[in-house]
Amino acid sequence: MIRSIMTFGVMACLIAASSAKACSVPVFRYALEQWRPDNFEVIVFHKGPLSDADKDLVEKVEPKDIDAAYAANAWVRMVDLDQSPEPEMVALWEQQKTETLPWMQVRSPAKFGKPLNVVSQEFNEENVTSLLDSPLRKKITESILKGDSIVWILPKSGDKAKDDAAAEIMQGELKRLQAELKLPEIDEQDIQDGFLSVNPDELKLRFSMVTVSKDDPQEQAFVQMLLTVEPDLRDPEFANDPMALPVFGRGRVLYALIGKGINAETIEDAGRFLTGACQCTVKAQNPGVDILTNVNWDSLVVPTLEKDTILPALTGLSGFGKEADGESKNVDHVVAEDAASAVASEEPKSYPPSDHPVVAPLKSSVSVGTLAIYVVGGLALLVVGLSVVFAPKQS
Repeated sequence: MIRSIMTFGVMACLIAASSAKACSVPVFRYALEQWRPDNFEVIVFHKGPLSDADKDLVEKVEPKDIDAAYAANAWVRMVDLDQSPEPEMVALWEQQKTETLPWMQVRSPAKFGKPLNVVSQEFNEENVTSLLDSPLRKKITESILKGDSIVWILPKSGDKAKDDAAAEIMQGELKRLQAELKLPEIDEQDIQDGFLSVNPDELKLRFSMVTVSKDDPQEQAFVQMLLTVEPDLRDPEFANDPMALPVFGRGRVLYALIGKGINAETIEDAGRFLTGACQCTVKAQNPGVDILTNVNWDSLVVPTLEKDTILPALTGLSGFGKEADGESKNVDHVVAEDAASAVASEEPKSYPPSDHPVVAPLKSSVSVGTLAIYVVGGLALLVVGLSVVFAPKQS
């Protein structure tokens, strides 16, 4: 009986919420405004108290101050091996096969039922810095914040002929799709409900592409993140094939195209999905895996607005990515330049820029009135379900 009641309750809630799951805002823009990145887990093994320097590194990953400049989507789990840690952590430490301490193991969000190991290395300033940020991640972030719908990453296989062929296909298809694809018409109700914080006329289709060598010392942590987007990307059978991964929103990777899978049809499928209307606004029910970025997204993206508020364009981004000499960095767009020149060389910096104003966090994407309708509808369905459960049986 209890199981029946719970089943009807869940069904009622799902049915009531289902009408809130779709909207006309394109996926790439909805993700940028609404979906906060999932957290990576940084497990730090140590014995006894940490040094002051190591404590600073912990706070660099997970600052205590809510207004701190660091905003990485990561949390730290401290494991003191002298304090009889839980068996799972003891077994994990034994797998490291090292005596170096402190030591960190970084695990991805548990998208596939369990977290995947990203990197295992000494917990020191150099490794923590490269974990949190890298030149290419900075470039991708800037590209998205300046208006790119999708940034495609091509990790090189090392086989020049294969890599060049993949880059040529990508360039040609992205040029074609940028010219042919159309953004969905935005429903006025979606604007009123706060699903979009900019004027629909401000939205543009723009694609770019960057490449990265798997052996680039500055991008090792990032490359390993890309290889955990799917559980089998590190398998030997894919080691010598180029890959292509579309990044959108707040650093979310849709999936990986590999080798011959980098073709017109698969590239178009990804492009149509990410630029089409968001058919399910629930992040967890959408494909994709987040990468670790050290970006205070809430301060760089205008938050959703209350109903009947005049909607401004995305603001405050003109200062993003400026160098010390005041010149803005150029983002290589596939429609303008060769993709091979897209890898950045500058040193990573913290976010947000000091000249950018901090704004309030994102608000709920559903208006109070709309939410009330869903709740009432859910309760009504629940009552109907309960009446069915408790109704006298017919002989």
